[in-house]
Amino acid sequence: MARQTKAQRRAEKQRAVEEERRRQARQRAVRTIGGGLAVLVFAVLFLVSVWPEPAVGDTSADGWDLPELDGDGRVAIADFAGKPTVVAFFASWCHVCEEEIPQLLGLSDEIGDEVNFVGINSQDNSRGLGDAEKWGIAGVWPLAADIGNGNGSGLSSGTFGARGMPLNLIYDGAGNLVHVQPGGLSAGDAVRLLDELTEFDV
Repeated sequence: MARQTKAQRRAEKQRAVEEERRRQARQRAVRTIGGGLAVLVFAVLFLVSVWPEPAVGDTSADGWDLPELDGDGRVAIADFAGKPTVVAFFASWCHVCEEEIPQLLGLSDEIGDEVNFVGINSQDNSRGLGDAEKWGIAGVWPLAADIGNGNGSGLSSGTFGARGMPLNLIYDGAGNLVHVQPGGLSAGDAVRLLDELTEFDV
């Protein structure tokens, strides 16, 4: 076996040193990543434990029960059994609502007590009372705030999958959901759907 020269021994020693440095660097990286993951998991668990609970209520399609937008009471779909009901979801940032809600208000004035109209502020952190007052539905229609509101609104997003506003629902007199309308609903379309899907006659 040939003897190693000094240069070869130095090169081999240098390779061993470099390999040891790389091994230590890998260990440091693993420790850093592990520590970061532990902190992240802790932070997530902490946020889950302190995150505020949404307002209590039912958000099923046929049995929702929501807090009032303009008071301390509740607004539930069961309260409106006996007549067809139009439910208009709205938000302060919704440009379509600017046209739709006044139209539906005009329709509700026109047909009087034959059909219930309900407004639900959704995906808006309950900031829609000012717009409800501007549009004239505050004090005229029952108004509710969607559970959770914000982007995680329990009824509009969770139950009906709405990705924006407006959203409109029509229930028959027995309280059954008969139509879901993502996007705008004109007064004329509302009358047509009420006529087709409920016992309402123009």
